[in-house]
Amino acid sequence: MSIDFSLLNQQYIRITGFVLVLSFVGIVLWNTNTLIQRIQQDERNQMELWGLAQQELAYNTDLSQPIDPVTFEILTSENKIPMIVVDVEEKLLFSNNINEKKLAKDSLVYTQELIYEFSAENTPIEIMYNESLYQKMYYGQSKLIRQLRYYPVAFLIIIVLLGGLLAAFFKSSQQAVENKLWTGMAKETAHQLGTPISSLLGWMVLLENDVKPEILKQINSDIHRLETISARFSKIGSMPQRKKILLSTVVYGITEYMEIRMPKKVSLNVQISGLEQEVEINPELIAWVLENLIKNSIDAIRGKGEITLSVSWDTTAIILVRDTGNGIPKKLQNKIFSPGVTTKKRGWGLGLSLAKRIVEQYHKGKLSLVESSENGTAFEVKLPLTQMQR
Repeated sequence: MSIDFSLLNQQYIRITGFVLVLSFVGIVLWNTNTLIQRIQQDERNQMELWGLAQQELAYNTDLSQPIDPVTFEILTSENKIPMIVVDVEEKLLFSNNINEKKLAKDSLVYTQELIYEFSAENTPIEIMYNESLYQKMYYGQSKLIRQLRYYPVAFLIIIVLLGGLLAAFFKSSQQAVENKLWTGMAKETAHQLGTPISSLLGWMVLLENDVKPEILKQINSDIHRLETISARFSKIGSMPQRKKILLSTVVYGITEYMEIRMPKKVSLNVQISGLEQEVEINPELIAWVLENLIKNSIDAIRGKGEITLSVSWDTTAIILVRDTGNGIPKKLQNKIFSPGVTTKKRGWGLGLSLAKRIVEQYHKGKLSLVESSENGTAFEVKLPLTQMQR
């Protein structure tokens, strides 16, 4: 058994990068939380110091008279923390850094709201006088702490966005490499087919007098088929030429070719409904799409069953390819159009991926799996109508 060390190295690099990013995020969040706790403790110390100052002021002031507001202003001049001071009956005595308009509108209600809010954020500080409760100070979170609490969320959003951009970049880069590989492989295939096709055409000329005409007709049909396949592959990677055509011409053409070459117990039916309208397509490539879908249906039927091509028109031209096979496993239905995904024991899993690319990238249509169960599978091809008929 051989081991692909390049894949192992890529996996190791991804895991290492993921662990490093998580470690970095964890360190930043831990430092942020530590900083918030430190600032909270500093603010607590500041509030306790303010409470001690207020307590000392009580000892040296005639309590029958209210504390001078100027003195309170001096005590709180450098304080940016929202706070209120109430007496034992929870009547507001002083406030700092709170909404003065709300306070003026309804002092009692707003004071109770602040007491409830600040109590949930910090333990109130009790100011004592002669060993009995004199005042209570409630305080909330400063603007700095509130901003810091949003920092981890903003940081995580930035990390996720950067991660998404990097993932999209790597995916697009990988897709570009795959596109180049597919294009190179397709053009090389077309080039390799050219030589034997030319040779077969020469042999056809020599056989004209010695072989029955009906046999020559079938050989000529297969040679023409090889030319068509070569032309299809040569168009991969470049925008194919499209022309206005009746879709039934393409459908009948591919079904006529496939009927002769498929098992006798498999029936291939065509149903066309509605007034036919022109589509602007590349006939060879759309025939390739239908051939892939029909071949997949033949494989699903396993020698006996029915395949139906239903053609109709709405805002788009619609081709529904339905079979009576065993269906596609549910675990594969969401990724059946991905390169390399196949239900067959043999095969590269490129047919549906190529078909989807032809329909959606080259013709601006849509190819989708609309139904799949043990009773059969249905694929839908939607193609735009010509500009004049929309």
